[in-house]
Amino acid sequence: MNLKKTILSLIILFSISLFIASCEDDDGDKSFAEENWSAADQVRGGLLYDKFWKVNGTTEPTTDFDPTWSTQSTNARTGSDTWRCKECHGWDYIGDSGRYSEGSHYTGFSGVYATSSHDIDAIFDAIKDEDGDHDFSTVLSDDDVLDLTKFIKDGLIDISLFVDANGAAIGDSTNGATLYNSNCSACHGADGNTIDFDDDDGDQGVGFLANDNPQEILHKIRWGHPGSSMPSMVGSGLSDEDSGDILTYAQTLQ
Repeated sequence: MNLKKTILSLIILFSISLFIASCEDDDGDKSFAEENWSAADQVRGGLLYDKFWKVNGTTEPTTDFDPTWSTQSTNARTGSDTWRCKECHGWDYIGDSGRYSEGSHYTGFSGVYATSSHDIDAIFDAIKDEDGDHDFSTVLSDDDVLDLTKFIKDGLIDISLFVDANGAAIGDSTNGATLYNSNCSACHGADGNTIDFDDDDGDQGVGFLANDNPQEILHKIRWGHPGSSMPSMVGSGLSDEDSGDILTYAQTLQ
């Protein structure tokens, strides 16, 4: 009887060891994105989406993002502008279905909002696309690509819930005023005009920009401005509704 128990115990221990080894093999087979997902930074990803060379310290591109950029002829921008994720996919993340459906920014390229439903490896591979037509591997590290992946997977919002078809912000201006004064006014001023974003005519403060391009300003409220000290409201713990409220109040500034 003792011999049978010993044999049974050995069989159980052997089975457990095989299970552990199998788990270890599974871990070893994880992709880079899966292995490092918990360390990815969606706030940094939101900044990279805007202007990556201001974030990762790479040299600002001088050539066009080809061959992708050459497949369209409606957007006449050249050089580094053609490498910005937002230039193809828009500040509202829906590309040719949104604000960039017409005008000088139109390319005919689709957005990335629908992509957020894909698994992280698919998003990671689509961004990096090494040796493909959308090859960012020469300017973005794997960590950069992963941060962008997390931004797309977890950070995108339906902009139409915060900005209507006419460009008016949909939010609580009273709450926005409180949040603006506690988070933004120290740099931008109570009237929003301390920083002039167009030195030529001197009238492009927060109020002007919030009305002129609310989708862009909402993105920057949520994620910050690359290469500056502007903080991310997402990183500061504010909700998306809070960011929308700040935009709503910003539109009231002259």
